Amino acid sequence: METIPLTILIVLFAVYLGIFLARTSPSVLPENLCSSDEDCEWKITNCCPENAGARWECVNKKTFVPPKCPELIICPQVISPKPARACVCENGECVVK
Repeated sequence: METIPLTILIVLFAVYLGIFLARTSPSVLPENLCSSDEDCEWKITNCCPENAGARWECVNKKTFVPPKCPELIICPQVISPKPARACVCENGECVVK
């Protein structure tokens, strides 16, 4: 019977630690947040060029890591120009307007 309070204490500590780690993970720390529209930019994220199926994403250019592209890549033969919509910073995140 003495192990039940100890088990409850361990579970509560684990839950608290999980919440703490989730709140302080790199994905939500201020350095990953945009502070102005200049931090956001359209980037190609699938290694294909604009004239052959590029996939564009609105990203934070300070934290964007380009994909590691293989030597041989098959891209759809369709023109994919950079989107005309604005890529802006809103509430600390890069979003499409």
